Amino acid sequence: MSFAAQLPVLAAALGSAFGGTGAVAARLLADEAGPAAVSLLRYLGLMGVLIVWLLLSRGRIARIQPRDLPALVAVGVLQFGLFGWLFSAGFMHVGAARGAIVLSTMPIQTLILAVLLGRERFTLRKLLGMALGVVGVAVALWSDSATASPEAWKGDLFLFAAAFVTALNSVMVGPYLARYPIVTVSLVATGVGSVLLALAGLWSGELAAIADLSARGWWAVAYFAAGPTCFGFLTWTWALSRVAPTRVTVTVVVNPISAAIAAALYLGETIDPRIVLGLALVTAAIVMVNWPARDGDRT
Repeated sequence: MSFAAQLPVLAAALGSAFGGTGAVAARLLADEAGPAAVSLLRYLGLMGVLIVWLLLSRGRIARIQPRDLPALVAVGVLQFGLFGWLFSAGFMHVGAARGAIVLSTMPIQTLILAVLLGRERFTLRKLLGMALGVVGVAVALWSDSATASPEAWKGDLFLFAAAFVTALNSVMVGPYLARYPIVTVSLVATGVGSVLLALAGLWSGELAAIADLSARGWWAVAYFAAGPTCFGFLTWTWALSRVAPTRVTVTVVVNPISAAIAAALYLGETIDPRIVLGLALVTAAIVMVNWPARDGDRT
């Protein structure tokens, strides 16, 4: 398989690596602002970057067909409203590495949804590859100290739900990325999600905490918006517009590796020596799932 054919998967893997560092940013912000406020700030940053990109490229938002608008609104509700809240809420209860492990269940959930919706064929190779990736992440990062918090089950539940939301979005969004430019889909979906998060923040009173963010908190917000949110989202969206969703979402197994390294550097979390074995299993999983098949990956 040529390098050009693998480029979308490599881009998604890089985006996933940045996504892992987002878990650290979420942990840093957990003590300063609620999940709605944190998610709103990161998505407003993404919208700002997209608008600047649109202006610099002298582009314009494509006209959306009325029949497609409900689906794009649903993408915004799911990925930028519900996922954003679940992601930030989850990391209020668990460490960065543990939370990223739970999120790594996304590829399995994506495969199941894609098969049920007729988007992809079920193959034993895909299932074994993604299972191997999840096992590799668990071997690399799981430790007894990660389960110490009595509230950890809440974080696990929130983040498992967040993985399901992203899996569902990954399966849904592909056809619309083929019809419209990435920036159009992104701005519509981000705008919808931001409105929902703003309403949730007003209702809960979380928006008032934004004024009290520390300098470290604002730096965390800036990085969260520019790196994991903007760069991560654009690389994933670009990849989803070119290859099957399971080939993209399997790269999420890179996420916990980068989360563990960043958490060790900035949060003082311990890196288990088993990370080397886990990384080897993760690499094998990505190769297995993306190995070329004679009948292709799409139905």
